[in-house]
Amino acid sequence: MLDWRAEMVIDHGVLDDDHRQTHELIRRFLALPGDDDQRPRATALLERLRDLSLQHFAREEKVQMAIRYPLLDEHRAQHRRMIVLLSEIIEQVAARESAFSFGYAKSKADQLLPFWFMEHLAKADLALKLHIAKTPTVIRALAR
Repeated sequence: MLDWRAEMVIDHGVLDDDHRQTHELIRRFLALPGDDDQRPRATALLERLRDLSLQHFAREEKVQMAIRYPLLDEHRAQHRRMIVLLSEIIEQVAARESAFSFGYAKSKADQLLPFWFMEHLAKADLALKLHIAKTPTVIRALAR
């Protein structure tokens, strides 16, 4: 997974803080071994990731509404799909009764999570950067 870079910065504030925390949770998940005894730890990290993502998506959509972001509906739909995918990943990783081993489920999650995060950030969130730059006072007020 890519290291955090200056090019990933969107608002120099709460949205970037959320993105950095999301990035770190994914890195921590990827660093876990695929041994079955890591299942509870892996599940806990993924659940924290989902909780943070839900909070972040709500914040981001609030910002988008405030600045009248023209792609809000599409962005919101992406957020919903991402939560569904993340919930499915959690279900597969947490499943003790499955045809697939924890190691296999984790290896699939290891492939999906960086893509899940980077694809959305690069294609959807970075497009937001120009709109946010035009309304910095609105963003600072909402970040409180």
